[in-house]
Amino acid sequence: MRRNDARLVALALVVAMHPVTAYAHDVLEGRVVACRYVKLACRRHMADLKRQETASFPYRFDESRADHAIAFVEQLRHTKGKWASRYGGRDTRIRLEPWQKFHIGSIFGWRRLDGTRRFRRAYIEVARKNGKTTEGAAIANYVFFADRPREEGPEIYFAATKQEQAALGWREAQMQILGHPTLAKLAKVYESKQIITLRSTKAARMRPLGRDSKSEDGLNPHFALIDEYHAHPDGSLIEVLESGMGARRQPLTLIITTAGTNMMGPCYQQERPMAIGILEGSIGVIPEDTFAIIYTLDQGDDWTDPDVWIKANPNLGVSVNPEYIESRVKLALASPAKQNDIKTKNLNVWTQAATRWITDERWLACKGSYTEDDLLGRRCVMAFDLSSTTDLTAIVLAFRPTKPGERWRFVYRFFMPEENLLEREREDKVPYTQWAEQGLIITTPGNIIDYDFIEQEICALGVRYVIDEIIYDPWKAQEIVNHLSGQFTMVQCAQRYNPMAPYSDTFEKKVLAREVEHDGNPIIRWMIACTEVKSDRQGNIMPMKPRRETTGKRIDGVVASVMALGRGVVLVEAEPSAYEERGLLTI
Repeated sequence: MRRNDARLVALALVVAMHPVTAYAHDVLEGRVVACRYVKLACRRHMADLKRQETASFPYRFDESRADHAIAFVEQLRHTKGKWASRYGGRDTRIRLEPWQKFHIGSIFGWRRLDGTRRFRRAYIEVARKNGKTTEGAAIANYVFFADRPREEGPEIYFAATKQEQAALGWREAQMQILGHPTLAKLAKVYESKQIITLRSTKAARMRPLGRDSKSEDGLNPHFALIDEYHAHPDGSLIEVLESGMGARRQPLTLIITTAGTNMMGPCYQQERPMAIGILEGSIGVIPEDTFAIIYTLDQGDDWTDPDVWIKANPNLGVSVNPEYIESRVKLALASPAKQNDIKTKNLNVWTQAATRWITDERWLACKGSYTEDDLLGRRCVMAFDLSSTTDLTAIVLAFRPTKPGERWRFVYRFFMPEENLLEREREDKVPYTQWAEQGLIITTPGNIIDYDFIEQEICALGVRYVIDEIIYDPWKAQEIVNHLSGQFTMVQCAQRYNPMAPYSDTFEKKVLAREVEHDGNPIIRWMIACTEVKSDRQGNIMPMKPRRETTGKRIDGVVASVMALGRGVVLVEAEPSAYEERGLLTI
């Protein structure tokens, strides 16, 4: 047989295959770019097709059941985005991509000998913007309206860490129902209560459920969709839902999540290792009732390479715009603090919560040649970050530019108990003694910091400079604040994303743009090297204080610099109204 003829025969065989099997075949043959875990999921399917011919394997792949689920989903309509528009006569019905048909068809096609579903659990991990919400809602609607065998009075739950987050999937399911003439007649929506029932039976219900819900008692779930499981601090919500499934013939728990940063959480510690163990066959007894697939980059992949993005984004070019990923990667390269956020959300790579913030090269690029005397009488914002009484305490002043082209400038003060210098030097492996001899650290008598020394220094700095405001972390600061509030405008800034995130963003941008200037102080340089940042789900960043007892790292001066500069920029932008009121403020 000639080569071209062989290719035609192979193509004909693929065309004749069921969509689930065809996708697996294409992945394993290299026609679809996929990561190792997707290949393993496809290999599992192909192996199970052979195993079903044996008496020891009590499962069969029912193509008609797979087709039934796929066809149902493709009856539904998109509710958001360009696919929801009828512009140009566009068909708004959902059209599943081969990768989506693979796991929907697998979940509903594989059956036990009694006809019920084989898979009672499913773990799907994929990057954002790949249609998770749409697909999850569609599956929920399928098991609510059309599951086979039919389940009487099905209870469907969209579960997340917060009720508000869980409601996103529920609303998507609601809009899909209202957009389908038949389903809209079969269902009754109670918008205010966020409950959908069937007109034929009030026992059926579909509703969102958060960890912050008032009651989780009396649940009898037929189906539970666990949204963004990477954000769950523990497995309690899944435990509650699955403990109530005992009376159901074929319950299903579907976990659809993106990678995250909480590597101590239940997703990374329990569900993901189980999924990988199933795919690799590396656990003792494989739970045959669990479906697993993970779309991510392979170890050794260059995350900046556009050729690998499709591994984490199987909908690349469909719901995921390659230009969008490109812009996010460029942002990550320009701002290292954003890398973890982009890797987890857009490339589905698990990362540590914290990441190195500002490189030494970028910090040194901001070095200037000014002296403290050059700043006499100038306006500034002061910030202080109090340590424990036995540790390093920092005061930072951020001086506003006085003319175009001038940069923000810093003045630093560091304090440490005299008797603790050598001990801290051994623990942290930095030259505290040398810095004290150079006058870079102010030592206080004894083994604890006398905060009177800090107050005196603040007052002395208030004579040399015009201090517009003093911003402070309230931890251990109340006594100093009480003493100084009559002389200075005091502004509280707790070490939380709000309000630290905007200040952190300002500091990063000013450093990267070289709009700040420092005098080369080696202590702050060391602290910059120690500083990592963490981000929340919205991409907000803030410096993370390391575990002092285990790392020997200190970032007090960086935290104070962030607060002083951030607040200073706010005041400049708010002028002339910023100083109408003075007194004790809280932000």
